[in-house]
Amino acid sequence: MMGDRTRRTFLLSASALAGAVACPTLARAGEKQQLIVDKARIVVESFLNDPQFAKMRVYVQNAYGVLVIPDLLKGGFFIGVEHGTGVLLGRDPQSGAWSQPAFFEIWGGSFGLQFGGQSSDAIFTIMNQGAIQKLLSARFQLGADASVAVGELGAGVGAGTTVQFGEDVYAFARNMGVYGGLALDGTYAKPRNDLNQAYYGQPLTAEQIVRQRIAPAVPGTEGLRQALSQF
Repeated sequence: MMGDRTRRTFLLSASALAGAVACPTLARAGEKQQLIVDKARIVVESFLNDPQFAKMRVYVQNAYGVLVIPDLLKGGFFIGVEHGTGVLLGRDPQSGAWSQPAFFEIWGGSFGLQFGGQSSDAIFTIMNQGAIQKLLSARFQLGADASVAVGELGAGVGAGTTVQFGEDVYAFARNMGVYGGLALDGTYAKPRNDLNQAYYGQPLTAEQIVRQRIAPAVPGTEGLRQALSQF
């Protein structure tokens, strides 16, 4: 017969074994999302430290939100398809503080004589409240729901310079591959609430994260938010 003490030890051991089996699954639940956040931080830091993108600083400093898409992939024969997953962060226009990141997916297509492939780290600066509200509310098409322009390279604009932002969205990209530019027409962006839930452990919309700021603070986002604050 099993004594009470032995029985308790057995039950505790069984419970610990069950937890050991379950914990890796729980731990892996946010790994994919944290990898996206970490890649976004690396992209922001690389743009921040690149003299060619010095002009970009004033755009980030005045943006209402920034959409960071690491590894925006485009490739195909005759039909080019863009796709990437990244994060959107909102900037408080009063304090300059950045929100927790909300996950987004971007995709689009273009037709033409295209060969090879391209990978672009891309940052989109959202320059007014109307554009960011459209981006948060539904599927958002660049060029249709908001005017968009490709950000110019160079160091001609500094932090103290007054700039008239004529477009709703500006796109900055570092291209790698045989394509010579970033195609924007017909490009869509859409919130990924499933990734938000997996990362924050509760159902949250992009609106709740970026505008309402009710998402719990996650230590893994601090590096990305600090990098943006350095612009």
